[in-house]
Amino acid sequence: MEILSPAGNKNSLISAVRSGADAVYFGVGEFNARRNAENFSKNDLKDISKYCHIRGVKAYLALNTLVADEEINDAMDIVKSASEAGIDGIIINDSGLAELIKISAQNMPLHASTQMTVHNIEGVKYLKEKGFSRVVLARENSLEEIKRIAEYANKNNIELEIFVQGAHCMSVSGQCLLSSVLGCRSGNRGLCAQPCRLPFKVINGNGYDLSLKDMNLYKYFDEFKKIGISSLKIEGRMKSEEYVAAATYSAYLYKNNIAGKEQSLKVLQDVFSRSGFTDGYINNKADKEMFGIRQEDDIEKSKQIKNSIHKLYRKERQSVEITVKAKFKQSKKSKIIVSDGKNTVNIASDISEEAKNKPTTEEEISTKLIKTGSTPYKVNKIEINLDKNLFVSGKTLSELKTKSLEKLTELRSKITPVPFHFEKEKQKFEEFDLIPEKFVLVHDLSQIPDNNCADIFFVPLSSNFKKIKELTEKGYNIGIKTPVFFNELDKNRLLLAKESGVNFAYMQNISAYNTLRELKFEIVAGASLNIFNSYSLQNCPADYCTLSVEISEYQIKSLNSNKPKGILIYGNLPLMILRNCPIRANNGCKNCNNIITDRKNINFAIFCEDNVTAMYNSVPLYVIDKPNLYKNMDFVLFNFTFESKNMVEKILINNFANHKEFESKFTRGLYFKGVL
Repeated sequence: MEILSPAGNKNSLISAVRSGADAVYFGVGEFNARRNAENFSKNDLKDISKYCHIRGVKAYLALNTLVADEEINDAMDIVKSASEAGIDGIIINDSGLAELIKISAQNMPLHASTQMTVHNIEGVKYLKEKGFSRVVLARENSLEEIKRIAEYANKNNIELEIFVQGAHCMSVSGQCLLSSVLGCRSGNRGLCAQPCRLPFKVINGNGYDLSLKDMNLYKYFDEFKKIGISSLKIEGRMKSEEYVAAATYSAYLYKNNIAGKEQSLKVLQDVFSRSGFTDGYINNKADKEMFGIRQEDDIEKSKQIKNSIHKLYRKERQSVEITVKAKFKQSKKSKIIVSDGKNTVNIASDISEEAKNKPTTEEEISTKLIKTGSTPYKVNKIEINLDKNLFVSGKTLSELKTKSLEKLTELRSKITPVPFHFEKEKQKFEEFDLIPEKFVLVHDLSQIPDNNCADIFFVPLSSNFKKIKELTEKGYNIGIKTPVFFNELDKNRLLLAKESGVNFAYMQNISAYNTLRELKFEIVAGASLNIFNSYSLQNCPADYCTLSVEISEYQIKSLNSNKPKGILIYGNLPLMILRNCPIRANNGCKNCNNIITDRKNINFAIFCEDNVTAMYNSVPLYVIDKPNLYKNMDFVLFNFTFESKNMVEKILINNFANHKEFESKFTRGLYFKGVL
């Protein structure tokens, strides 16, 4: 069970390794989820690999953002450099990029980022079939859910990684559009501006009702070990090297059950917290106690304690255990053999002579050899074979020891490249001007017009199946929206949907894929699957694929795939998918007014649907009057949340071609602006 620490720069890398990390993760260039960190360059990769491997630490590259077609070559250049450097694994969010790496660097382990929103057995199963060796679970899983997933993962040889310390995004990872919609800075592209930390208020809240405390799950380490979790991940590539050291060292103490662990956690909280830590999700207690902000007292404690943290990583951590065998024989070359269990160094030299006065003792030699100075090595076993009446010079003995450790370091730093070969596909699919079908999402059955004016109406999985059957019998083509958080009970409801005449499903999470295929649904992949380039589109596991709402008009036109595709052209965008509703936490569901208000006094709607809560933009996306945007689409998508039946019908039949009817209360979204 490894402790996986963040490395936002060289100093943090060193502080993590010296404080007890078993592995580190880091970003290179523009394709990682913390682009505002200092990060590293491609040229640093071999040095990182050598530094870590000498010390018995694994190095994982975070390549966990969505990548546009025009960026694929640059991203794959980074993969090539990582392969040449012998990096131990790559953390991936973009499904298209994952497919390319799987083909180009077949021996490179792929880790599914938490941005993929995997939260159950079905999601883990799907990703194993796609070639991933490790899955980073969603932060919102409870301990009971993790146990069930771990039982499956252990039987099927796939590793699980979970976050145990650091910032809690208010939204489920990979499902947040707040930063991109409000400021064109996309969290899915590594530039989240953290608007959730700004004032947002609900009735009876604290005024910062989208800000959660940082998580800390160190007290659960014994349980995690028992159920077979492979990696314990610490968030913090944007945080200081002192924070990285404190978080890593405290995790090291808890993992090894070493005295002082409780005090180390207090130090960590003083270094950085938002009014303390929370373990709400893992305890299945998503309540008011999870919310918190960084206050003056937190900042002051951080200032006071930072300097005292430096002692944790001032010196090299001697964590690589070695054995030493020394033989000193008369009239023969003396030998020192050093081994780390995998690499063995054998150094011979004429360093002994017959004693003229006092002969050297085994204890004196052992004392000299057991000291490894400022190296990462720790002697755990030493054997001395010494002839009588010999003198061994301390100076020459030290030189021999130094040579042997240097040679061992040289062997441990040897890079084992991963074979890599990449050729970008040159195939170009023909484009046709199409009359796209109308796919419609509704929040409630009551919104469906009496006039059957869409090709498919997708309704929540929690809808009344008797009414669904009545609609299908009237000739309506009704589809089902599978939840973003898909659970075991949802499988039973899909069976009922099938019996009610439903044949289409709008899939909002890959966790539903295998079940939908088994039940022979035609699948429409939702925008929440973040399809952003030709490769993720072509490899999309669905019959129809909705493109990401963060994709630009230029990027849409450059897509090179024959997969049936579509875009959202109308509807209030879900800015966040929440597992801890701030209204419920502060007032309970009975007193819900469905409103959260920002610092500019703008109201955003909050509604619950099928296992999650969604926070919607204050105005709808409207690009119906921009047909050039979707002229090559197989379908267009309408998302109705608050609209009445009459409004739905008016929009679908008339298309609201005159957008003045909105009185300027709409947005063009990100299609024409793009995201950073």
